[in-house]
Amino acid sequence: MRSEVNVRAIRWLLAAGLAFGAAAAQAASGVSIIQSQEATVGVGMSTSQVEQILGRPADIVTYGRAPGPTWTYEVGGSPFGVTEFDVDFGSDGRVASVGERVMGDN
Repeated sequence: MRSEVNVRAIRWLLAAGLAFGAAAAQAASGVSIIQSQEATVGVGMSTSQVEQILGRPADIVTYGRAPGPTWTYEVGGSPFGVTEFDVDFGSDGRVASVGERVMGDN
């Protein structure tokens, strides 16, 4: 009985480690979103709310005089080629504006 519990615990820990490793690898490269997800992000949302909905952004940049950072997501399956979705945050850490940029074919 005792060894059966140990085997189960080891299997669970191994599965959890693999799942966390895969999630970390995906988060490190930024997750591609789909266009329908863009509409779920609105002005006034917090950074944690945006991250819950869209995941980790592909890029985070704070431009010169911008009050807060801009999170950029890659939009997958866009009919116009490479497309990026920007979420601009204000100094209060809440979404100030959102927008899509079509970069074209690369």
